[in-house]
Amino acid sequence: MNIQQKLSCGSDKLQCVEDYLFSEIRRVICDRDIEIFEMQNEKTYVVGEDKEFVEWLNDSMYARCFSRIVIRATLQDRWASITEVTSTLRCNDKTARNIYQKCMDNKMIERDRNSEKLLFRATSRAVCIFDAYVKALYTNKGEGLTDHLTDLLQYTKLMKKHGIDYQEKRE
Repeated sequence: MNIQQKLSCGSDKLQCVEDYLFSEIRRVICDRDIEIFEMQNEKTYVVGEDKEFVEWLNDSMYARCFSRIVIRATLQDRWASITEVTSTLRCNDKTARNIYQKCMDNKMIERDRNSEKLLFRATSRAVCIFDAYVKALYTNKGEGLTDHLTDLLQYTKLMKKHGIDYQEKRE
């Protein structure tokens, strides 16, 4: 059903649709953040040693994002570096190296042995854990997630076409 048909808008139909979409997005984001928090705490997508490692990732201020930096580099078919980690996380070198070592100890990253520079990427084990996490986040979520993504897309298009940027360009 078209959003305009669901709403009883006055003369400013565009603003009415924008308000409706934004309201829906806010509501779903709250629900989704709670769902993600619960999923991260339950960790049903991992078992054994992997579960212990994921618990450490969740408890650390920088480790989860460190893992994402390394996985992103791996998915882009390149090696990550300590410099990339420290500049992205805005953490000190020692913190990045401590996380690096913990990941090495758990066989979640591997070092580029052909480089004198400290370069590393995710192991297949780490990528498998990440894949299980992504699947748990986005698959089998029913129509709710699809509706939310549709609302986000419509809202984004609406703001680009008729939002502040559009108004500023016209003036």
